Amino acid sequence: MKAKLAREAELLSDISKAFAESLDLEETLTSILKSFETHLKLCRGTITLLDPDTETINVRVAHGLSKRSKSLGSYKVGEGITGLVVQSGKEIVVPDVSKDPRFLHKTKARKQEKGRRVAFFCVPIKLEGSTIGALSVDKQSDAKDDFEANVRLLNIISTMIAQAVKLNKLVESDRQQLRDENVRLRRELKSQFNIHNMVGSSNAMKDVYRLIEQVSNSNATVLICGESGTGKDLVAHAVHYNSLGADKPFVKVNCTALPDTLLESELFGHEKGAFTGAAEKKIGRFERAHGGTIFLDEIGDFSLNLQIKLLRVIQFKEFERVGGTETIKTKVRIVVATHKDLEEQIKEGVFREDLYYRINVFPIYLPPLRERKDDIMLLADHFLERLAAENNKDISRISTPAIEMLTRYHWPGNIRELENCIERAVLLCDGEVIRSEHLPPSLQMVKKTEPMTKRSLTEIIANTERELIVDALKKFDGQQRKAAQELGTTERILGYKIKKYNIHPKYI
Repeated sequence: MKAKLAREAELLSDISKAFAESLDLEETLTSILKSFETHLKLCRGTITLLDPDTETINVRVAHGLSKRSKSLGSYKVGEGITGLVVQSGKEIVVPDVSKDPRFLHKTKARKQEKGRRVAFFCVPIKLEGSTIGALSVDKQSDAKDDFEANVRLLNIISTMIAQAVKLNKLVESDRQQLRDENVRLRRELKSQFNIHNMVGSSNAMKDVYRLIEQVSNSNATVLICGESGTGKDLVAHAVHYNSLGADKPFVKVNCTALPDTLLESELFGHEKGAFTGAAEKKIGRFERAHGGTIFLDEIGDFSLNLQIKLLRVIQFKEFERVGGTETIKTKVRIVVATHKDLEEQIKEGVFREDLYYRINVFPIYLPPLRERKDDIMLLADHFLERLAAENNKDISRISTPAIEMLTRYHWPGNIRELENCIERAVLLCDGEVIRSEHLPPSLQMVKKTEPMTKRSLTEIIANTERELIVDALKKFDGQQRKAAQELGTTERILGYKIKKYNIHPKYI
């Protein structure tokens, strides 16, 4: 008796470990069935689960059965002993399978031996009041066997199996949600970086759009040139998300953010112990980007040593991890960007000429903002709409004097500087209109060449007054009476001010 209890305790201990060590349902159930045979000599353990859509009971896992036997083990509800157990929700014990007509012997797995009885135990697997399957085992038996004790133990274990099935359903549901979320995010990224979502209608930007469309569906290496802040990152994203590999990884590497030694490890990965602090193997960006696109931002800052290794990746599609000897093949589309003059760097001996010709397969030049004046207000309105929403502000437009300042400025920081300028204005604005005083001091000019420091208090007040009048007239389509009411003055005084500031209401 003590020995039997000890075996049952060992069985339950092994089953508990199986639940703790894996979330994979089939792996857990297979471990349970193996433990039956190890500890209690219960063989040919089978777990069948009900498919509610087809109303069939199919073998999910089995121990001691061949693949062919498993494929044959399919029952309708009420068919055979397994079908009866699922239908009734009650266990069935067959002391001798050779003498019970209900036993269909579908799996063809048992060979009757003379003088040997094979008992069959089948208990229901219940979850939240419903029978979802059955657990069955065989045992070579004699008259001394305690069938009731075996049934009690199997019922306990079937309850544990039901919880494993429930947990698996939850895990699968979470996994499906993650997969759906991943698909949704990829769809949003593709939409966000669609060429038609890029802001700009100038001829210079139309040329950029045309080049993106031409190169996206190829595997050609792309070189994006342009000053800092012109939007090279957006072009790289657009090339990837409009390509045939849009569902593959897009991996960005900022080449200026890391020192040379760390950058090599970041790009190609490293083996455990390759250098001090390398406690484990690391997968590099090129491996992560396999099948997709890797974007190397500011490639002009690559050291000559890294340039040689990059040249090999481009030429032979292979590399080794830092400290490793295994050659790793990679299939990845390379997009690079720089604000530097690479041809000048070649003359200075800091950039390899052979690498330049490898990356300069399909160049795309992004013009600075000062060369696309027509796009300034499109970009400003785009940033205003987004930033006003982000900051919960009801700002509808930019005033005429502020527009003049924006279009007059030379924008050395390009689009990034314009975005920062609009963000500052949104934060300072407490009304519905962005005015000139909300713009940074660098833009505060009365004349094109006269900085703010030369303006007197009288000039500042006059400029603000003129701006308010223009805004009011614009709001009411040049109607002076309504504009005067909006400003809290008389139509006569407003007329005097209009004449003083040389404003033409008809052309507002």
